[in-house]
Amino acid sequence: MRRSILTVLFATVAGVLAACQPTEAPKPPTTPITNQSPATPAGTGTPTTTPSVDPKAPAAPSAKLSTLEGTWPGSGGTELKVTKASEKYMVEITGADKRAESFDGTAKGDVIEFTRKGKAETIKAATPDETGMKWPQGEKACVVITKGSESYCRK
Repeated sequence: MRRSILTVLFATVAGVLAACQPTEAPKPPTTPITNQSPATPAGTGTPTTTPSVDPKAPAAPSAKLSTLEGTWPGSGGTELKVTKASEKYMVEITGADKRAESFDGTAKGDVIEFTRKGKAETIKAATPDETGMKWPQGEKACVVITKGSESYCRK
């Protein structure tokens, strides 16, 4: 009997405590206040405005993208060249057979995207450890296209 009383008491306390927990904070109203005049900086007589951001405008390029540009040596004589051309990037990959392939790339956040043989690929900055390969140990900066099989590094 003592256990059943304790169980009921515990369930009641848990229920009361759960009911006392706040759910979701109230949200401020979304309707603009129209009866107020715009703020004017002291002595200027000109209302201040905050710049509006166009949600459809393309995002500003990431600062990391400029670090992806240039020539990147790879293993076995391979090489990656990334060149900015207006809003796009020119990606040139030279294989071990010295045959070069060129692709048009576009910036997406911190990476450059391009299509090779019908497959979407990305070029992104990486540390030597993030390449998933052993050869870049001791290098300073790397880029990786396919972790574990295609990366390029420079000192």
